Amino acid sequence: MPTSGALLAAALASVATLLAQTPAPGPAPTLQPTLQRFVNRNATFHIELPPGWRQLAPNEARRLGENPKAPRDLTYVEPQRFYAVGPVDAWLAGDFGGAWLWVVEQENEWLVEDDFATRLADLWQERGTKEGRNHVLTAVQREAVGPQDRNAITAIRTSDGMAGEGPRRSLDVYAPSGGQQISLAFSCPVDDWAAWEPQFRRWLAALTFARAARAEQTLSDRLWGPMLTGGAVGLVLLVLYKRNQRRC
Repeated sequence: MPTSGALLAAALASVATLLAQTPAPGPAPTLQPTLQRFVNRNATFHIELPPGWRQLAPNEARRLGENPKAPRDLTYVEPQRFYAVGPVDAWLAGDFGGAWLWVVEQENEWLVEDDFATRLADLWQERGTKEGRNHVLTAVQREAVGPQDRNAITAIRTSDGMAGEGPRRSLDVYAPSGGQQISLAFSCPVDDWAAWEPQFRRWLAALTFARAARAEQTLSDRLWGPMLTGGAVGLVLLVLYKRNQRRC
């Protein structure tokens, strides 16, 4: 009958054998690629995007327009108003798969009313009629975005492709900034949405605007300014009146 010492030695040997057969754990998988800061040419915002992404220049958009396989959205830009951001070098090489960011900068912040979801859907329906394709909006809501907690409207938009392109899905963001309305659409093929949406959310979490939003004035705000101005004018007139009285 084996002794307790022999049993302990056998148990230790078994444990050692199991440890030797168990592969050592490898490094933790990288769930998302390293990002780098992107600043647009207008310097109105910055955001963390994949390395190599940059703003598409007008001459590059014209070059893409010569490629019949290029998505129409990438063939014309105006750097101060609307433009694409993405892997431009890959686009110029003919690779249009994957995701990109589309930006529109407009004058005047939106006055967001209670029916903003309906109004936004109507705007996209009108645009789709002109383009000859459908845009379907879901999950339209108010949301605080970025480290500034900027009050924005977000939506998920699914759009038909144009000229043989496949359908795309976008995370749309509409935010006020210093008297402007800045719209960003994080877009990818519909089939890749499940993989790209977490990335889009991560990028959005770093979205930072250069200027504060101009809060909508209340009625008291509108009255307080004229009241202060009127009071100051009245004080000046009173001082002048008393000065003239002394001279008399």
